[in-house]
Amino acid sequence: MVMVYADISTLLDAIVAGDRQRVIQATLRLLGAEKVPPAKVAARVGIPAAWGDGEIHPLMALSVSGRVAEWMRSLPIGSEPGAETRRDLAPALPLVQGFLAVAEPLRRGLPEPHPELPEPVVPADVHHKDGALGALREAVATHDLTRTRSILMGYYATGTDYRSVLNAIYAALDHRYPEGGHPLIAAAAGSDLLDMADWGDRMPAYIYWLTPSMVSTEPETAPAEAARAYAAVAEHDLSWLRKRLAIPKEEAAGAGFQRAVVAGDAAAACNAVSRALRDGATPIGVAAALAVAAAQQVNAVPRGDLVALVRAGHVLLYAHAIHVAMLQTQNPEVWPLLYTGACAVNVNRVADEPGAVERGAAATPSTPFGGLMPAGILRTLEQQLAQGDTAGAVAAARRYIQMGHPPRALAGVLGNAAASRDILPEQPHTLHTLPMVAAAAGEYLTLPRGLQADGHMTLLSAAIRLCSELGSELGSEQRTIADQVQAAIEEQAAS
Repeated sequence: MVMVYADISTLLDAIVAGDRQRVIQATLRLLGAEKVPPAKVAARVGIPAAWGDGEIHPLMALSVSGRVAEWMRSLPIGSEPGAETRRDLAPALPLVQGFLAVAEPLRRGLPEPHPELPEPVVPADVHHKDGALGALREAVATHDLTRTRSILMGYYATGTDYRSVLNAIYAALDHRYPEGGHPLIAAAAGSDLLDMADWGDRMPAYIYWLTPSMVSTEPETAPAEAARAYAAVAEHDLSWLRKRLAIPKEEAAGAGFQRAVVAGDAAAACNAVSRALRDGATPIGVAAALAVAAAQQVNAVPRGDLVALVRAGHVLLYAHAIHVAMLQTQNPEVWPLLYTGACAVNVNRVADEPGAVERGAAATPSTPFGGLMPAGILRTLEQQLAQGDTAGAVAAARRYIQMGHPPRALAGVLGNAAASRDILPEQPHTLHTLPMVAAAAGEYLTLPRGLQADGHMTLLSAAIRLCSELGSELGSEQRTIADQVQAAIEEQAAS
């Protein structure tokens, strides 16, 4: 029997107290004896943490940890004694990392009453020449937090479907791209967390947490300005897509499109988006292709260039957030995000040829140690990731997908390997690895069929490279939390 509404007060108390061992034991109890799905545990911690009003990265890490924990439920069960227990409890590692990351915002957000939000202004009462969305865009552009919150709460107050609120948020951020693209990345990550919580009455917490990043005074970057200028031209309007009845041809956003995005200037990148759509690709397919192009840039970064690797990882996160937005809402108002994504990828061009990851993987034997069974290949992959053997890990991943094994298990291993490095909120750089790896792995899982031939390995290579190199390069090799979680799991598996 699966328990969704189990008592998590012990876990919340342990997180707030900063008692790591109690956090681990409470998490294992919920996953084991209580059999609560990992995503539900993450959501029930994340919603009160959202009321904590703090920096966006900790809650983003928790959202990602819930997603990775769900992937890990697909891991194959080994044949050794206690293997089923180990598999059931394995999601504890990413969850504990996420829980400890949000300890401070949870401490602030758990007590009630929660902070008050401004009075809602329902769309019908918004007096703006471009309607409620125009007013929201103006509030974001003028950094008006109160107005932004009141308009979004107005959407919520009408009782409309939550996707309408998401549509308004994504559309208001269509050309909002400060350095790193964090507002849209946060919006997508927060929506994932609310999906885990089944939405319901949790929207106010999401609005309270997200809106400060939406209206931040960080200056816009060149990609945002280029995309805004391009989209302002009448002939570049994308609303014609609503009337298209043809069968989608996602291959129109394949390798040729991905090369065109980085071959010229920002306008040429936007032209490539328009051309791919006209040739039959959908907004979902173009967004996925932008993520593949961003992954190519991750793979092309020279070894040891930390700044370029982190920058390329952020572009991948941004492209992934656009793909999430396209999957969640099919409204023309959000489609201009594709132009901004293309400009972001374009300006971040790294090299014109594959990096050492692909060359090294090509030189690795096609049948890696561990055999051909899924459990053996994944175990080998885990070891190679722990050793920083990027080329060997890519070869193992290639063999895994060639054998047709379940993709979610592969994504789970990659996410779990990224979660093995301690997330320490006082060291902000430790909050990057897990979200970036999960973005690449998530794109691998949702890539349209027409883009899979080359896209799958490009995305997996990027995930492996970020996992193997980013943590060690950033000095995040501390694995104390992982060791403690693993020891607790082994103790229960042996009992």
